[in-house]
Amino acid sequence: MKHIFPMAAILLTASFFSCKKEYSFEGGNFKNCISCTYLPVCDSSQYVYVDSTPTSVDTLHNTMYILGDSTINGKLFKKVSGFATFNTGLYANCDNQDYRLLFPLAALGLNLDSIVNDLLQQVPIPIPPGLISVPSTVETSVLKANLPTNSTWTDVIYQVNIPFLFSFSMGLEYTLLEKNVPRTVYQKTYNDVIHVKSVLKINSTQINIPLDFEIDYYFAKDVGIIEVHITEANAVTRVLKLHSYQL
Repeated sequence: MKHIFPMAAILLTASFFSCKKEYSFEGGNFKNCISCTYLPVCDSSQYVYVDSTPTSVDTLHNTMYILGDSTINGKLFKKVSGFATFNTGLYANCDNQDYRLLFPLAALGLNLDSIVNDLLQQVPIPIPPGLISVPSTVETSVLKANLPTNSTWTDVIYQVNIPFLFSFSMGLEYTLLEKNVPRTVYQKTYNDVIHVKSVLKINSTQINIPLDFEIDYYFAKDVGIIEVHITEANAVTRVLKLHSYQL
């Protein structure tokens, strides 16, 4: 069964197996900005992305808004309206150049319900309904801008353990591949770009669930996300490129 569907994320330690708090991704706006070097979003910022897959090409026009503040796990997050592939919005915090985002899990392109359902079918003893809850949101660091090239970090996005039956965890493993490099997108060259690769990892000693899902993010200083590549089973399934923008 195919578990991963081609959606992008910008893309990215969360313990959602014990956290049941729900977050609203709707609301009115307040005039302010996110002072993040690699995600400089202000009210009425405009971004135009060209979004392509093997079968189609679409143009995404987004006017972004800052929708307020929210304290999550002890950190102050800015609530941002939908843009690019995050059409339902997200929460952002970039303290100490650690770009931590919270957004609906579906923005990663993961059908976690399907993955967990297949997992449970491999367990020899029936699992009572409702025993395992599936999170609807993910919190992850998509960029740690202060780290050097080839640095890695991992965020757990889902974890469950039933003693004597199975243990299962799913995480996003990041590698900072390039830093302070130029990159040209649609005839425009951005001179200070960070390239991060995110790989989906599953760990389970009892159950085998093969996955092959990667996202490459390109962040430009004082601009934001300029390019995203999603790869599944060694084939590029989606490419998102910044065509124009106005902060």
